[in-house]
Amino acid sequence: MKSFHFSLGDSSKGPIGFCARVKAATPEDAAEILRDRIGDHATIRTGDEYIEVYFNADAISAANIDEVDE
Repeated sequence: MKSFHFSLGDSSKGPIGFCARVKAATPEDAAEILRDRIGDHATIRTGDEYIEVYFNADAISAANIDEVDE
């Protein structure tokens, strides 16, 4: 198994940065695993305030991998 790092947002160029690391046999398998795990949103709540972040898992591919570790 290899460890694949995905870079999916850059907070130095925009308002949100997003990355993920997934273990898989191939880059394509890693992308599929991440698409399956990501869901469509994440919520951060503090009392009655919240931040909602939405994801488009269909847009994630092996092309988003920027680092591979053995």
